[in-house]
Parts: sequence; C-alpha cells; structure tokens
Amino acid sequence: MRIDIAPVLQAFDDALALVEDGEQRARLQRVLRAASPAVESAAVGLVRAAAAEVNEASAGAVRAEVVHTAEGPELRVEAVSPMESAAPGPDLEFDASEIERLTLRLPAELKEVAAVAAEQAGVSLNAWLTRVVSQEAGRRRGPRRGHEHGHGEHGGSQSLKGWIG
Repeated sequence: MRIDIAPVLQAFDDALALVEDGEQRARLQRVLRAASPAVESAAVGLVRAAAAEVNEASAGAVRAEVVHTAEGPELRVEAVSPMESAAPGPDLEFDASEIERLTLRLPAELKEVAAVAAEQAGVSLNAWLTRVVSQEAGRRRGPRRGHEHGHGEHGGSQSLKGWIG
C-alpha cells in the first residue's frame, strides 16, 4: 500500500480556500508546499510506528514494514507461516516413546495450505503440524516446569530437585 500524503495536502488546500485574502492564501500555500516533505516524513514515521506495533502484537505471525520504492514509501504487510516466524516460541521437548494418535479435523483448504507449507519446509505434514503446535505451545507456556536446566521427568508428574538454602 503506497503511503500517499496527497489527500492530506488536499485537505489543507481545501481549508486554505476559506482564506478570503488572496495574498494571505498564496503565502499559506507556499508554506504548505514547503512543509510537504516534513508532512510526508511524519506520515511515514507514524506508519512505521504502527507497523512495529503490528509486528509486536502479532508475535511473529505478521510482518509489517515500510519500504521505499521508486513510487514512494509503501507499507507492506504479510502473514508469516509458523515455520518462518521470526520469533518462534521454544520447541517443547517430549519423550518420543510416548506418542499418541490424534484425529484432527480441518477444512480441506486449510489442510492443502498446511501441506504446501510442510512441503516448502521439506518435512511431512505430520512433522510440520507437530512443530507448529510445539512452537505455539512453547510460546504460550514458556519452559516446562522442572525442565529449565534439564531436570524433571517426561511423564505426567513434574518435580524440581536440589537444595533449598
């Protein structure tokens, strides 16, 4: 999306039309034209700050950035697949001998999109889904209690071991 300040400048011009004195209006229009680079810079700064907020709030699911092209500054926003996420959550580690089967019902189109993403990542759909779920669970949960330093068990019970001083 191109960041176009022309509508902002036009709004100022429309307001200047209310100035009855022609010389006064001409002086104000010159000031407005001289200020247009600063207005554009302020608008780009505002959009850049909004893009940073979007990036932070989306936790890596969306990438928003301001880029400068030959036509002028643009805001680019794109969804980021969980496998590409710039700030993925930690992969949770589990005992591979404790595998359980899960029936997952997905809309056909979502399954196709996930299959393409898995293929692009060079892994099976099952491995891709396992990784995505692990990353999201890690992002929401943080490290498993007792596993921060390699302690604890992989089963249902979790414990901390050591001296308390």
